[in-house]
Amino acid sequence: MQIRAMLPAMVAPGDVQTARPEDSGRRADAAMRVLRDLIPWDGYALTAWDAGSGTHRHATLASEGYTAALDEHMNDAFVDGNPGFQLLHTQVPHALRWLDLQRDWHIPFAETQSAEGFLIPAGFREGATMCLRLPSGRYTGALHVSWAHAKDASDEALRVIESFRPLLADICDLLGSAHGAAQRAGSASHAVLVTDTGALSELPGYTAGQILGERARPWLASVALRWAGRPAQYLWAEPDGSCHRIELSVGSGTSVVVVERQTQWPLGLSCREVQILHWVTKGYSNPQIAKQLFISPRTVSTHVEHLLVKLGSQSRVQLAAIAVEAGLLLASEM
Repeated sequence: MQIRAMLPAMVAPGDVQTARPEDSGRRADAAMRVLRDLIPWDGYALTAWDAGSGTHRHATLASEGYTAALDEHMNDAFVDGNPGFQLLHTQVPHALRWLDLQRDWHIPFAETQSAEGFLIPAGFREGATMCLRLPSGRYTGALHVSWAHAKDASDEALRVIESFRPLLADICDLLGSAHGAAQRAGSASHAVLVTDTGALSELPGYTAGQILGERARPWLASVALRWAGRPAQYLWAEPDGSCHRIELSVGSGTSVVVVERQTQWPLGLSCREVQILHWVTKGYSNPQIAKQLFISPRTVSTHVEHLLVKLGSQSRVQLAAIAVEAGLLLASEM
């Protein structure tokens, strides 16, 4: 079955890299309308994992026939503790119904708190859950489908649901933009997600490294509170004089993805020259810069003269404009 050929072009996998659940909702609704025409159901929820939240919680992208309380349960307690979901998330790569859990895995799903407290009271007697993963294996979310009559949960229905797995995994990828930013930085890059409260969480598939994990933590905690929501880049000077590029872009939900990689000092500048350029951009005078860097005002003046020549500038104002445009400000001094 050529599922993609049946879908509107606007929902084809890879066409949109979105980072917000509300943006993914349009694609989710379109895909689920097509699935709804192929198999019967009485309720469903397509949920995406928001790794940027730093928790297990999911966000509902599209839902039908579920109450708000049931949606909340499936996004929180179900993924956190239901034995059926734990099995699917860690061991089983395909969709499972309640009867499959009972028959093949000896998990009496109908007796779990999810079924007894939420699904059965809502009128459902059978259901299926499918965990969604990208070709790389990265988990992005889950699809839950429920039926009022067990006979409707046929093997054919399960096969049709399975055929939608690649598309739905792509739609649920709230970290597409974040991973794109990290991948563009190269295999040696490090990355983290910073929430709007300043909390740090891992970007799946990447490590924080020493700078993002330790040295920049106070700066990272504050950056999300004052970030304007636009891509930005900075430099980070290590004590040994090495240069690291730090880039900020949209993460997932309200989080910021921060990517770091080691690089050469740009535009032929030295570490000291970038330090002085940073404070020039901040509007500091030569004596004030000298006090910041524990050097003489005369030394600062010499460096500023060199900067004017190297960057082809006529004034300190032009130097500042170049520094902002090229992302030459030092994150460690912000």
